[in-house]
Amino acid sequence: MLNIKHIKYFNKILPKNFVFSEPGDCWAYGYDNSKIHVLPECVLFANNKNQIQDIVKYCFINNIPITTRGRGTGNTGGSVPIGNSIVLSLEKMDKILKVDIDNRLSIVEPGVINKVLQDILKKQNFFWGPDPSSQEYSTIGGNIANNSAGPRAIKYGTPRDNILGLEFISGKGEIHKTGVKTSKGVVGLDLTRLFTGSEGVLGILTEATLKILPLNNIVKTIEITFENVENASDTIISLMTQPITPYKLEFIDNESIKLINTIKKNHYDKNCNSAVLLEIDGENEYIDIMLEKIIKVIKKNKYKKVTVAGNKQDIEELWSARKSLSPALREIGGYKINEDIAVPISNLTILLTNLNRLSEKYAIKIVNFGHAGNGNIHVNLLFKSDEEKKSENSKKCLEEIFNLVLSLDGTLSGEHGVGIIKKKFINKEIDKKTLSLMNDIKKQFDPNNIMNPNKSI
Repeated sequence: MLNIKHIKYFNKILPKNFVFSEPGDCWAYGYDNSKIHVLPECVLFANNKNQIQDIVKYCFINNIPITTRGRGTGNTGGSVPIGNSIVLSLEKMDKILKVDIDNRLSIVEPGVINKVLQDILKKQNFFWGPDPSSQEYSTIGGNIANNSAGPRAIKYGTPRDNILGLEFISGKGEIHKTGVKTSKGVVGLDLTRLFTGSEGVLGILTEATLKILPLNNIVKTIEITFENVENASDTIISLMTQPITPYKLEFIDNESIKLINTIKKNHYDKNCNSAVLLEIDGENEYIDIMLEKIIKVIKKNKYKKVTVAGNKQDIEELWSARKSLSPALREIGGYKINEDIAVPISNLTILLTNLNRLSEKYAIKIVNFGHAGNGNIHVNLLFKSDEEKKSENSKKCLEEIFNLVLSLDGTLSGEHGVGIIKKKFINKEIDKKTLSLMNDIKKQFDPNNIMNPNKSI
């Protein structure tokens, strides 16, 4: 329990109702989408960087751990306040400080909702590249902390590719500025990219300068179905090795198709084993030429059916199948493990066929779908009970999946981050010396280890 003197101090430096200390008030700030819950010692809100700096300086002196939180949409427990931590919510720091179309940048506070920014930029025919599935709720700060992308990362990149500079407060309470407001700049070390994806262990983001891009007017949507994953993987590789980079390229496996067909009756044929959903974007005068070239590439491969959406309603119908997967899994998968591994796309066939093998070996239903153009597959292990989920059988299956991914030159997380859930596996991917170097770097930013301790590294 946090000493009452600390609560009194926070009440003194923060506005009224910016400090929660009652368990009932704090409860909702103790979990994220991982479903792990830990009651915070207290919850603090800030609406400017000076308040954050005062909080951090006090916590540094008094060795009080801080878990920074956006909207709690993460999947790995990154914003769960373990280790007697207080929660610092940035949801009130939600100002879009600048939209500079001439220089293709926007300056925002960390609590800005991704979709809110996208809607404002869209009015000026611009957008910010990252589009995580949680974009209607997740914050820019959270997207940056986890380097969270989405379907269009295949063409427009992750947050690391779409940030010019940052302002953050270190674990000592010092304000630092990184990066530039120009499209080029090589002065000093690139702390911007180091901080991006650091999951809150280096400091607290207070401002981000984002690279924004012109929005293409026209999007064409194509659905391709296949008899097996080998044909699907071959087509994905063909699409990624030709000059027209897809806007989105999503993969859906056989178990996913079965699940979709229970929700959207007979959306896919009975003998359809897997599917790819593809989009290209461009200007009106070029898009049909681009579409024709893409269709030619597809037809050089083995496929069952190609469907090109003719209008907005057709596009929504095709995407509704893919978008129905996550909600459906939440409904039937109360006991599930959700991983977001990634492999080079040339290894997709080996990955997917071996995931099917492991599903049979351990008698665990595994549903696979995701961002095929990046080789980023969401692997969902479904269980009938919590006992099954926590069983030795489950642990062995997960261990084999991770070993498989790493043997294919892959990574254990493409966009969800490490958080609490994957921390015990990190030494599988990162060697001891490199991990030690990472911890030494953290000590420079956060010498008292108060910034989201026991997470990520």
